[in-house]
Amino acid sequence: MPNLNLIRVKAKLDDAFSGKIDLSDVTNPDEMENKFYTRALAAMAVVVKCGIDYEMAAKSITDGYHDMGIDAIYNDTVQKKLVLVQSKWRKDGTGGVSQEEAQTFVEGINRIITLDVEGCNKKISEKRQAIDIAIRDMDYQIETIFCHTGSQAMSEYALRPINNLLKNVNIVESTELLFFSEIKLQELYEHFANGQNGENIILDDVVLTNWGVVAAPFEAYYGTISAAAIGKWYDDYGNRLFNKNIRYYKGSTSVNEGIKTVLKEEPENFFYYNNGIKILCKKITRKILHGASREMGLFVLEGVSLVNGAQTTGTIGAVYSETPEVLDSANVLIQMIELGETNETKATQITKLSNTQNRIDGKDFAALDPNQERLRMELSFADIQYLYKSGASIDDLQYQITLDEAIISQACVTDDLSIVALAKGNVGALTENIEKTPYKLLFNGGTNSFCLYNGVQVLRAVDAMIKQREQSAEGRKRLVLVHGNRFILHLILNIIKTVEGFDTQYLELRDIEKMVEELFDVQWNNVFDAMEAVFPDSYPSYLFRNVGRLKSLVEKL
Repeated sequence: MPNLNLIRVKAKLDDAFSGKIDLSDVTNPDEMENKFYTRALAAMAVVVKCGIDYEMAAKSITDGYHDMGIDAIYNDTVQKKLVLVQSKWRKDGTGGVSQEEAQTFVEGINRIITLDVEGCNKKISEKRQAIDIAIRDMDYQIETIFCHTGSQAMSEYALRPINNLLKNVNIVESTELLFFSEIKLQELYEHFANGQNGENIILDDVVLTNWGVVAAPFEAYYGTISAAAIGKWYDDYGNRLFNKNIRYYKGSTSVNEGIKTVLKEEPENFFYYNNGIKILCKKITRKILHGASREMGLFVLEGVSLVNGAQTTGTIGAVYSETPEVLDSANVLIQMIELGETNETKATQITKLSNTQNRIDGKDFAALDPNQERLRMELSFADIQYLYKSGASIDDLQYQITLDEAIISQACVTDDLSIVALAKGNVGALTENIEKTPYKLLFNGGTNSFCLYNGVQVLRAVDAMIKQREQSAEGRKRLVLVHGNRFILHLILNIIKTVEGFDTQYLELRDIEKMVEELFDVQWNNVFDAMEAVFPDSYPSYLFRNVGRLKSLVEKL
């Protein structure tokens, strides 16, 4: 009996990608059909995960000779994720993924994330710059997808090489760099059946408490909603909720883990700590039930798109799937705006402005620390400007330094490797609370303005050497420059800080640059050799953010 779901998915792939998939490299006519659907599947996986159009997704295809087991690569600059896809067209709609197929995919992923693309095909070579951007940006995540038209989910045996890769890469607690997901025939069928976007999402019996209404220029309702209700939405619709948002849920980031901790440990206070969510709707209907009171309102939302609060919603969804009962006492502030059928311009404007508010970082509160003003005054006697308030910009590299630079150099000059790891992995945590460690370890009454200035100049000299060496470095050794920059700075600072005058005078810039130049290559080579000896299979991005692994490197050094 023919597989109707496969037939329907096949027809949809024809409609979506006919004339868009490059098949110019396929010379055997017998392979033409299989190649088309294999590549269309890979492109479709990008569409599902990134919400882009079919034509753009088709350009992500890398399938072909010497593709390293990677059939599509897409740099999602909006979501800040690098998407790597392997696809298999099962023409009978049965079966699953073998361990051998998974292993081939893992080998390709490893080569991509270590920038080892020598010998790859032209399609992958042309994406090298996009890969490089994603690999060096600390905010990026890597999403790996195996998309196939089989009916069976991957077995534990087949998943073994993928799980081992995830374990080796995701070595930092409370954050994930690498994700894996499987898209089977059923998920593809449901995606096509439900539509690519959230136009048809209808949320019924939405309960708001202590609600209010704004009548013009657009009707809008606001109030409090149970976190459990939001968790159920995400469970039902996933990222389709964020059709008009500028980003999807990013998964287990440090910020999202913080949201999750509050939900689990202080659910009754979540309303006060969180900014809430905003939803755009084509139509909002208020039901008669409870209609006489503002204490509770019952609503139907049609054509739903959540445009602000994707991380809050996704994190609530993650908690809902694990321990839904903890959400019973958590509430969230919500705004619901009715824009009708055609007001796309206003929808875009609301989405943009809702996501571009100026945020206040922990470091902004450093302006309230009297030690920062003391350091500024001490440096001013040597005609050095210390720009410790947000918004100031550098005009003179030699006689101006910034708080951002000072935070990094002060963190890397310490002997505490947990602070050095934070300088690479979560620099915001260094200034999260100016009344406590680690901030107080970096800036206190004993902080020396000579050390501060000299440390920043060492930072600048090291960064300049890294930029210079990156031009010719390759593979994992180049990744040490990209991801191990703060650890190399730590090693060099801890040598230079013993030089006479480091803590008693402002050293000449040319003297600092000469010292760094003499030390840099030795330290870089030593770090690379230690990494290859102790952690040959670890991905450098997370290695240099993990304090345990930094300690192992120091022991080896």
